[in-house]
Amino acid sequence: MIAQRLSAHRLSQLLGEWRSPSPGAGSAAGHRYEELSESVGLLVRDGAISPGTALPAERPLAETLGVSRTTVAAAYRLLRESGTAVSRQGSGTVVRSPRPLPLAGEAAEGARIDLSTACPAGWEGLPALGERVLGEFPGIFAHPGYDTLGLPELRRAIADRFARRGLPTAPEQIMVTLGAQHAIFLLARTLLGRGDRALIESPSYPHAREALAATGALVAELPVGHGGVDERAVLDIAARVAPRLAYLIPDHHNPTGLSMPRELRGRLIHALSAAGSHVIADETTAELVLGGPRLVEPFAAAAELPHQADAIITVGSLGKTVWGGLRIGWIRAAPELIARLESARRVSDLGTGAWEQATAALALEQYDEILADRSRELTAKHRVLTAGLGARLPGWAASAAQGGVCLWVDIGEQRSSALSRAAARHGVRLTPGPRFGSPGVFERFLRLPFTAPEDELVAAVEVLAEVRGTAPAAAPILHGADAVI
Repeated sequence: MIAQRLSAHRLSQLLGEWRSPSPGAGSAAGHRYEELSESVGLLVRDGAISPGTALPAERPLAETLGVSRTTVAAAYRLLRESGTAVSRQGSGTVVRSPRPLPLAGEAAEGARIDLSTACPAGWEGLPALGERVLGEFPGIFAHPGYDTLGLPELRRAIADRFARRGLPTAPEQIMVTLGAQHAIFLLARTLLGRGDRALIESPSYPHAREALAATGALVAELPVGHGGVDERAVLDIAARVAPRLAYLIPDHHNPTGLSMPRELRGRLIHALSAAGSHVIADETTAELVLGGPRLVEPFAAAAELPHQADAIITVGSLGKTVWGGLRIGWIRAAPELIARLESARRVSDLGTGAWEQATAALALEQYDEILADRSRELTAKHRVLTAGLGARLPGWAASAAQGGVCLWVDIGEQRSSALSRAAARHGVRLTPGPRFGSPGVFERFLRLPFTAPEDELVAAVEVLAEVRGTAPAAAPILHGADAVI
């Protein structure tokens, strides 16, 4: 089977400003090929280049990047030696699947601290929930083991949670999914077609952008600045683009941790509704609140009219609140759309596991307790990270996160990718800013999660303070934090 090949032009876009201003600056051994290899490796690790993708042939990539073919050949050799890629007959150099994360207690090869993901450890009460499943769901093994809509008990529990937060919901409006990412991809491929217009915030969750783009849709951007949104610009873009589908993270946005102002929500819903748009409101981190738990009103509750509310599709998950390994998410939508989604889903998967759903139903019974535990944990870690940045990197400006799991940090210079490479050589894995927007944008920013243990957050800040002077600044680019592509 011939692998899908990445073009030299597209790889150049993804790489952005990958090289140092002069050979030897900011590179461990002073070689350009090492910088190129490390930069491609970052893209693979962060999911920007999918496993099984063939990298461009050496000659066209060398011409596109303005380097020698020897440099590209040496970079590819390093990728193969590190296990990031393999040689395949007829395809050349092909990307491999990233190595699995280490088990608890094991050290990741080449990295002491992994801040490339933003997922808290499992809730400490999770083992007890597993033990309760057998006693409280005695017929679980008489069930086929999976279904495409969800166990009635779980759909009812999710609907009740929405109602408690101020959005009356019936179980018929709920589909249980294999996590939020599965829900987003299912919605995108059901509602979008090639050439349709889609809209996403910038920066935003990278896999949501990929889900929209994978349909062949034309993806426009709503700017989310370091300190929030420009209401006039947001409403103007929404009306001008008139997307078929928009993807938003209204509360505790990934990666900024900010929430959309209440007054803007109704206006944006009105503008998108007038354009005939569907809206995905991703609430994966909505109920992760800093400073103590509180009920967070769903985005759809800001709709003034029934048809506006029906156009809003809410996606949620237990991945950030309970455990990333509990692959339970959900879609809240009009019953007619739920039926359509179920038909579309049967093409690609058989449904969600019954055991996981039963565990999720019990977790929702204790959800207020879980959220209170998470708030205490994340508030403490957020305090440690912000204090460390203030003391060791006072020139950096972190977003004023109100919740969620990460900070969006303006590092003051166009060096996010180079800084991530330098940190990786010192055992700290980061996701550079350009991963959260269009290629080449957000080189001034880093996403820093505050989900790791506190001692690791302190150590990571120390590494960043140590390497910031060695990471070369990229050349200025035309796009910026408020770019609209």
